[in-house]
Amino acid sequence: MPKPRRPLELFPGLESLRQRTRPAPQEATPESLWQQCLQLIRDNVPAQAFKTWFEPLKPLRWENNTLTVQVPSQFFCEWLEEHYYGLLQQVLLRVLGPHARLEYEVVLERGDELQQRAVRLPAFRTPPVQPTLPLSLTPPPPHIPITPINPRFTFESFVCGASNQLAYTAARSVAEQPGQTRFNPLLLYGGVGLGKTHLAQAINNYLLRRNVPLRLIYVSSEYFTTGYITALQQNRAHEFTAFYNSADVLIIDDVQFLAGKEKTQAHFFHIFNTLYQAGKQLVFTSDKSPRELTELDERLVSRLQWGLVAEILPPDFELRLAILRRKSADEGLQLPEEVLEYIAHAVTGSVRELEGCLIHLLARATLDRCEITLELAQHAVAALVGQGNPSAADPPPALTLERIAREVADYYGIPLEALRGKSRKHDIAQARHLAMYLARTLLDLPLKHIGHYFGGRDHTTVMHGCSAIERALPHSSALRQALQELQQRLRSARP
Repeated sequence: MPKPRRPLELFPGLESLRQRTRPAPQEATPESLWQQCLQLIRDNVPAQAFKTWFEPLKPLRWENNTLTVQVPSQFFCEWLEEHYYGLLQQVLLRVLGPHARLEYEVVLERGDELQQRAVRLPAFRTPPVQPTLPLSLTPPPPHIPITPINPRFTFESFVCGASNQLAYTAARSVAEQPGQTRFNPLLLYGGVGLGKTHLAQAINNYLLRRNVPLRLIYVSSEYFTTGYITALQQNRAHEFTAFYNSADVLIIDDVQFLAGKEKTQAHFFHIFNTLYQAGKQLVFTSDKSPRELTELDERLVSRLQWGLVAEILPPDFELRLAILRRKSADEGLQLPEEVLEYIAHAVTGSVRELEGCLIHLLARATLDRCEITLELAQHAVAALVGQGNPSAADPPPALTLERIAREVADYYGIPLEALRGKSRKHDIAQARHLAMYLARTLLDLPLKHIGHYFGGRDHTTVMHGCSAIERALPHSSALRQALQELQQRLRSARP
């Protein structure tokens, strides 16, 4: 089990960061101070992002209350400033104190020799991205944390396709006429990294740009829960309730994390009713459909389905290619078409994985000072998905019963022996049924042959497993997502 992260308390509502920071001693070494910074950064960014953007940085000096780190290129500086401004600022405050500064040092290349005179660039040159507060002259009570908004999450930067068209159209309609459409509440659901948060924050950013006289509240379910618990501890629950009841547009991200929190759900239920009856706009995101939120109060599940429930599916090849073109253009690059097509074929999971692969590719090209080629893209994909060193010239692997079983076992994280064994545990049985279903639909094999492979079962067991999958597909978004991703993985194989 991975070690849980210790997210930084970047926003009001919890103990002040300033009260817990001490100026770093001047006699401390830059290496020891930077290691303290890295420890906090590692807990607050994805592992691949940490490896790509923070491991290459080298501490050089700690003097005059300034920590200087060496970066591979100016591209690194610009990326860190754009994407990790707030994180670096808070880490510096926590480790080095309120008056410390960070400075980048870029070593320029001149011919085959490194130029001795490095270029120093101060950090935090761009304005920080502050948490978005509701449009009101009165700020929230200090015990209520506010979730930060990414200003880059807009409708213009969202790439549309068949898998997300309904969700995009509904979100856009809500943003243009909050509380005046039939999409109230609007629930966007789908797998991780498919764009739910992007669309939810796009609604908020659209209304902010229009400067409409509405009180906007965007919050993650974790921040909502934290704020409620803090309010209870401080006997200020009435302020918490009044704050959320004052919203004209309430957006709650990852509502599935309210599951199991009975008191928080009960409070949320009353806030929901108050805002809905007042005609205020409600928007929620979830990684599951309402029917799959089994640990959520039935009253809440029912209310989440009162408006529009829009599913976001994994992107198909055409949409993945369009996303890669847009993201590379946003970075000011024109990548070869064969590179974009290779990544779109190889990375079939989520939009987040596509972006991660592209970022890794750009960073690799910057560090190695080389052009982005198909070979470099193959190495980047291999590094991210652990496929060794793929080659475009290699023929695709044969599609066999063994290949299907291994892909299903890998997807669900269970041993192949368990998939083929006698276990009747629900998760293993469902994975086995899905493997049978894929074998039946993709291979021209007798049912008896399929059953023999899966532990010597007869053909009626295979028929039962396939029927179970067909009955469950309309009601389970997780199963539909698993089927689509596995079909994409197996599509390139030779029959």
